[in-house]
Amino acid sequence: MFFEIVRFGLIHAAALIAVAALTCRDQLVLRALLVVSTLLYILYYLVVPEIMLWDALFWTVVNLGVNLLMMARLVLARTQFRLSAEERRLFAALGGLSPGEFRSLMKIGHWRRSEGNDTLLREGEAVEKIYYVLEGRSHVEKAGRSLVLGPQSFVGEAGFLRRQPASATVTVEPGTCYVEWPVTALNALRVRRPLIKVALDGLLASDMAAKMAAA
Repeated sequence: MFFEIVRFGLIHAAALIAVAALTCRDQLVLRALLVVSTLLYILYYLVVPEIMLWDALFWTVVNLGVNLLMMARLVLARTQFRLSAEERRLFAALGGLSPGEFRSLMKIGHWRRSEGNDTLLREGEAVEKIYYVLEGRSHVEKAGRSLVLGPQSFVGEAGFLRRQPASATVTVEPGTCYVEWPVTALNALRVRRPLIKVALDGLLASDMAAKMAAA
């Protein structure tokens, strides 16, 4: 009698939890419930059948492993775990991106610290890279006029968004900390990840508008 109750409880509890998981919108909660359901199925296969169901047990364990892997990726995409101090500063400065989207963006980015007056853009030349100055100042020269920009600003966003040559020459002072993204790689990422495209285009447009208002 007790054995029948255990068998009945395990199989139906596992099935009910799996059904409940399918009603959840949050992917992390959904997968957590599926993990619990899968563990109950594994326990059922181990203690209930008179003949061990190895095939069913094997694929249930595989299912569990894949689910745990995806849960780990979801947690990583929602947290700032393993971001460096500079990356955390950049993430806070940018805003508008999830931690996962930010990591994808940084995979194609390169950190730089200028040793001299590095020239990032030249007026009239093609924009091959987009920059974000995190620390330091940028000097903008356009049609004989000069402008100094403070930290936490993009460089090259106007040409990138408009698909035009650089409208100004931009140099950075020695010791400036900035990130650069190749335009080719950035465009490929925007095609693969539409949410990143929307967020990034919004950031670039906002930065460009702020500069125009200041000018």
